[in-house]
Amino acid sequence: MTVETFTPEPRITTFDDLAKMSEMDSPGTKLLVVLINVQRLQEKTASGEHAAMDDQGTLMPLMVRDFPLTPQTRLKDIVEEADQVSTNWEFLMTAVLPGRNGEPAPEDETEQHLTRMAQTLTTGENLDQFAIFTRDGEPVQLQAMSEQ
Repeated sequence: MTVETFTPEPRITTFDDLAKMSEMDSPGTKLLVVLINVQRLQEKTASGEHAAMDDQGTLMPLMVRDFPLTPQTRLKDIVEEADQVSTNWEFLMTAVLPGRNGEPAPEDETEQHLTRMAQTLTTGENLDQFAIFTRDGEPVQLQAMSEQ
């Protein structure tokens, strides 16, 4: 008789969980980040004025960047650096690019992944393969309107 065990993947409930998971990855792991601005859709109110709709809008990439991912990676540091570029962002879309043989992925490969992340966002593709966080490090799930 063969018994297979199932080990569930660790759940990411905060940005800090993502950083802690880096302990399981090889040295040289990079955190890929896309800053997201939300251009809110407007609706007319009963008084005829326009008001922003909280749960609908167009997602726009503002910046793409990679950071070394270590257990010491802190959201606070990433937010501070991002705010130097622009404070007009709401979410961080993240992915992890593992290192190879203890070395980080080459810059050209990193750039390809960052470009693909931004394209995925602008074309309205499924974002489930990315971890997305608020400025406070809380995870959120964003969906294309056709998926809702």
